[in-house]
Amino acid sequence: MKKVILKLLTAGIKNNSSQLAEQLTLEEVIAQVDHVFGRDRMLKEFDADFTVPYYTQSELGYRLYHSGEDAIHMALNVDGIFDADGYQAQPLMVAEQIEKLDAKKVLEVGCGKGFNSRFLAQQYPSSQFVGIDLTPHHVAIASRKARNLTNLTFQIGNFNSLNFPSQSFELVFACECLCHSDQLAITLAEIFRLLRPGGKLVIFDGYRQAKLEKFSPEIQTITKLTEVSMAIQHGFFEVENFTEVAKNLGFSLEVKEDLTFAMQPTLSRLGRLSKLFFNSNWRSKLFTWLLPKYLVRNAVAGLLMPLAFNTNQGSLRYYKLILKREG
Repeated sequence: MKKVILKLLTAGIKNNSSQLAEQLTLEEVIAQVDHVFGRDRMLKEFDADFTVPYYTQSELGYRLYHSGEDAIHMALNVDGIFDADGYQAQPLMVAEQIEKLDAKKVLEVGCGKGFNSRFLAQQYPSSQFVGIDLTPHHVAIASRKARNLTNLTFQIGNFNSLNFPSQSFELVFACECLCHSDQLAITLAEIFRLLRPGGKLVIFDGYRQAKLEKFSPEIQTITKLTEVSMAIQHGFFEVENFTEVAKNLGFSLEVKEDLTFAMQPTLSRLGRLSKLFFNSNWRSKLFTWLLPKYLVRNAVAGLLMPLAFNTNQGSLRYYKLILKREG
């Protein structure tokens, strides 16, 4: 029933770019969010943990409007034009590390619906892949889609306490999930424990590029609304703080690459969809009344991410990090 309602309400929304409003000021964009969702109501949940409800409720929206192939991460298109092949960019970069390490055991933490591990398991049949995720609905979908792959398994798991022996994997990767850690040192220490000496952790994620107080009040508000709309408890980590925690645990930083430019086509695409949602007052109000709260609030992320991840004035950046366990 929810799928039928969503399709009816969004009929024509994907291609109707003629309804887009002219460029709004930061204050006007914040006012749009406030009118539909209530800025203060949203920010009351800023420090709350609702990761599993968020992804459970959002699954249908991700499938219909983000990726029909069950990717839930950002597509990366370096040529500036959106193409769904961009969802393979992250696993292709992980593949480079599989080949460098000749990795035979690979773990994906926060695997979502299994898109990345499924792609890699098909490319490397002699390697064993395991995906863990906190959301049971994700694991059920991932397991069903991988039922014919003998070198890939999925299980429910928390990356703060993983049920594997020490030094089990040559490679661990995390795609847009470590931002959900509420105990970063514990999370990274657990991954460090699982890696063999010389093993690597490959990370793709959003980060605050500096302390939020350094930005204008409007950008601060836009940043926090973006974060809470995606269930990023306490907000994204500052990238320098993140890498410092990793180094203190024994990791060395091998690669730090800013890929914010490559996610812009995806952000523009999601931004257009979200503007159409907000520009229709009856549609937006009906959405918030009929559909699950966290599903509908993805419209906030779609509207604000192009501003928060703006390469000129935004507070957020998207990085690839490669950390190596030295000993």
